[in-house]
Amino acid sequence: MRTVFKGLIVIAVVLALVLPLASSNPDGLEATMEKVGLEENPVYHAPLDYGETWGQSVVMGLLGIALAFGVGYGLAKLAKGA
Repeated sequence: MRTVFKGLIVIAVVLALVLPLASSNPDGLEATMEKVGLEENPVYHAPLDYGETWGQSVVMGLLGIALAFGVGYGLAKLAKGA
């Protein structure tokens, strides 16, 4: 279990270091939509966003990592117990 927590800490540190290097430019799909004049009308609105600042992005990234780990760990425990 200690190894798992060490891995999560490494992921969190890497997230904090790499996050400022993320591009603020739109991806290929967004750039194409802008070129042809299409507007984005999402069917689903996520309850959380990445945030506007570096700190908010780190917190949301850590929350996502924790949620993904929790779900994966829970499913693994269920599968192992069944």
